Amino acid sequence: MNYINKLLSSALCLSLAAMTASCSMSDDMECPPDGPQQGGGKAYIQLSFSMAGAQGTRANPNGGEDGDGEEQGQQSENEIKTAVAFLFAGNVTVNGSASTPVTPVYFSTVTPSPDGQGKPLYVTETKQADVDTGEYNLIVVANPGDDHWWETVSPLYLGDVRDHIQKTAWKATTNADGTTAYTDFLMSSAAEPTQTLKLENSSEEDPATTTVDVERMAARVDYRADGKFDIKDANYADASVTILGATIINDFNAGSYLIKRVSENPTKKTGSDVTYFGIEETGVDGQPTNYVIDPWTAEKNSTNADLDNNDSFTTIDGKPVNAAGLYVDGSYLYSGSEDPEWWSTRMTAGTPITDPEDNKEWQRVGYTLENTTAQDQTAKTYNTGLAFQAQFNPGSALAGYEPGHTFFRYGDGLYTSLTAMMGQLNEQTDFAAYFNAAVENLKSGTWADVTAFCDALSYDPVGLAAYFTGLQGDAQGTDAVGTTLDNVTWTAFLATLGVNESDLTDPQINQGSVTDTRARLYASSNGLLRTYYKGLCYYIWWLRHSNDDSDVSNGKMEYAVVRNNIYKVGVSSVASIGGDVPDDTEIMAHVYVKDWVLLREETLPM
Repeated sequence: MNYINKLLSSALCLSLAAMTASCSMSDDMECPPDGPQQGGGKAYIQLSFSMAGAQGTRANPNGGEDGDGEEQGQQSENEIKTAVAFLFAGNVTVNGSASTPVTPVYFSTVTPSPDGQGKPLYVTETKQADVDTGEYNLIVVANPGDDHWWETVSPLYLGDVRDHIQKTAWKATTNADGTTAYTDFLMSSAAEPTQTLKLENSSEEDPATTTVDVERMAARVDYRADGKFDIKDANYADASVTILGATIINDFNAGSYLIKRVSENPTKKTGSDVTYFGIEETGVDGQPTNYVIDPWTAEKNSTNADLDNNDSFTTIDGKPVNAAGLYVDGSYLYSGSEDPEWWSTRMTAGTPITDPEDNKEWQRVGYTLENTTAQDQTAKTYNTGLAFQAQFNPGSALAGYEPGHTFFRYGDGLYTSLTAMMGQLNEQTDFAAYFNAAVENLKSGTWADVTAFCDALSYDPVGLAAYFTGLQGDAQGTDAVGTTLDNVTWTAFLATLGVNESDLTDPQINQGSVTDTRARLYASSNGLLRTYYKGLCYYIWWLRHSNDDSDVSNGKMEYAVVRNNIYKVGVSSVASIGGDVPDDTEIMAHVYVKDWVLLREETLPM
């Protein structure tokens, strides 16, 4: 299987123009030695953001900061409405002392305007910053929304900004037609400014300027699955599937650090082992040598992934949570529903998005947050993936099948009904008549005769033996066999499973819940009998951030999601029928990990 994976880093640039005016001095800000000096007056600051085009692409990536190229964002992904700049001493880098004082400057109004050269431009209002003249470093956040967390922290220090965990990285609203609109993408600094911000001797006509790279905290997930895919499994020679939609599973939403950090040690979150604004390094073989660290990378281990033995290992929003609590409700695969009916409503066809590089249409599934694990702790209990829903067309493997109807699979065999399955497995043309006649004979016998009948069945995936054992337990003595079996028919037995075959039109399972029926059949057959509700099947693709070209080992950062990347999954082929619910059945795909390109430097003479 050929996978193409890699990433890039910074996607945006921001130009900051600062204007100083003569006014009263401020001594509110504590500055380290050699930092900004008092006596110069307060500064007026304005931010500008300018659109730019995409860059070239790179082929056959292995990992690290470079990747499959860059892609321009959609208009909603580019739009900036508000911004905040965190100013601190210019002689301190972002990796400097956590106790460095910080002054926030919030911009409530950002408006689009032309720059005179036909490029879209976003410009903030001019704001006065309560700082003295001197040189400043800064961290910038665009679209912080209504969460002005910095206003609750006083005094505010560099460590507070670096270590802030942000849960909201975009806004999702439901349109009248049921589709989802995504706006207000949070973007934060991706690197140190190209130069410090010098707030001295500048004027409105000749402002001080600097440039800051910014990147979105979100990652986007797209897919392509054009047309019908023929099944390669010889058991279903002329079968095919059509991909209907997908959903993000293990959709991480516990939160991300405000700015990206890397480390060679995935168990370290802060300190000298961590580099803020660090790049993803690779070795001579092109494979990653360090990790992007999210707030829970160190805690994602096999012990904490055991939901049966672990109630909680961390706290989010004041509540203790286990591994499932790190992900969007309903998206965590291993604590989610095993109800085929429930899964049938979870998928989205996606929103069409055209890749400007190849002009191909992709389907945007949605957005997710950064999600990484240590190399030796990579597991499907933590990885983020895509679950695909497909309509299965069995072809000649299931004679008489009506498209869209529920069918069953036992081993490799496909069956239109449970009656047809039991008949074929036990070599009985009419299994219902065979069963009803046997019950009539058993009414004059003993429970030992009933047991012998069950033992004589070549296959019993529906659990007839267990059913009769339950009846015996309810009976009063050996003489109660006839009375107990008076109302037992094949139709009555199917009703105990929630199945009615009097009309084989969909969904068959109409006397109970689909999840109960599926669970009963799955358990009675040791997992061999699957219920394909409405003929739907499911596949999984675990998102890859890099690729070690090994099917037996996991590389560093191989199964990971990193901010400001677009994970584009192109379905290439389908090997066999999928699961009746998302499980370990995987799909074949090519993956391209592309960096968003939105905004670049624009220095404005304001």
